[in-house]
Amino acid sequence: MEEHGIHKFILTVVIASVLLLAGCFIHDSKVSYTEKGAPVSDHTLKQIKCGETTKDWVVATLGTPSEQTTTDNGIEILKYRYGKKQDSDTVILPFVIIDDQKQIEQTVYVEVKDNVVRRYWQENTRR
Repeated sequence: MEEHGIHKFILTVVIASVLLLAGCFIHDSKVSYTEKGAPVSDHTLKQIKCGETTKDWVVATLGTPSEQTTTDNGIEILKYRYGKKQDSDTVILPFVIIDDQKQIEQTVYVEVKDNVVRRYWQENTRR
């Protein structure tokens, strides 16, 4: 009889362990995206010809800049900013919660003098 009780206890522990571990496979995952601005493609940037392309073409093609400054010597800097943030939340029961964020930022700078593009460049960061 005592041996039967030990087997029943071991069976109960095994079943409880399996149920607890099975909970680890149950999860909930949510991903959300947030974007600001519009990305500028490499194809579009390659269309800009320094010394030829006008500011009007840039604004018509890329839209209103995110920021615009003019230096003391009359050079205009047009800044086009784009950002995309991915936020992932994963819950693995019963103990683990994972929060992961990824962010991409793109800034395109266009330098203009006398209504003509002098140069342009792009900066990208990933976090």
